[in-house]
Amino acid sequence: MKPGFDAVRLVHAAARPHDHAQLPRRLCTALRQGLPVDEVALCLFTSRECRQLLGACGPAALRLEEVQFETGEGPGTEAAATGRPVLYPDLRTRPMPYPFFAPRLHEEAAHVAAVYAFPLALGSHILGTAQCLRYRPHRLDATVLAHTTAALEVTAGAIADFCLPRLAAGEALPWEPAETLAAHWETTYRASGLLADLLDTSVTDAFARLRAIAFTTARPLPALAQDILSSRDTPRRE
Repeated sequence: MKPGFDAVRLVHAAARPHDHAQLPRRLCTALRQGLPVDEVALCLFTSRECRQLLGACGPAALRLEEVQFETGEGPGTEAAATGRPVLYPDLRTRPMPYPFFAPRLHEEAAHVAAVYAFPLALGSHILGTAQCLRYRPHRLDATVLAHTTAALEVTAGAIADFCLPRLAAGEALPWEPAETLAAHWETTYRASGLLADLLDTSVTDAFARLRAIAFTTARPLPALAQDILSSRDTPRRE
């Protein structure tokens, strides 16, 4: 069977079990198995600035999403902003143009040879993104892209059916790995809120300041955020 033809069936099967905490990871695994890719990450966008990792299968996919979160740019960010796939089938011949994201990802995951980012859409609304990567270059043909789009429509529906009612009710999403999600996303957003209060600025500006400090000091954004929450390293108003 040609790669891509089985993805829709696998995603449907992954969405059926009642263990909701493992839903994003099952969806990632289904996409990886059904498409010609090696690793997958899924991300939820609740606003232009607010993104949340849902799940990842593979360390490079997880790191890709972390670096996008830390730098505020990357193929997933572009796919969410434009509503169109962003495809880099051969990073050796066509490097990614993001000045902060691309060198950081290459430094930490040099074995990644191709990156594809797709919007997760509900009609005209962009719910999130799927980032797929390969260890060898590969151009996705029109047939595989069509089946990828179909599989991601099912993926978006499964995520929306579970998470949107809970977000509307203000409930936490019981997704795993909880410690990774808390360390890399929840902690950073909490620190941004604290910093915004201390500096009398918006959360968006505080988040941008955190990113700038993390980049210029080469410190991981979650570690800097944890220090701020612990009141050990809070930047002062200038």
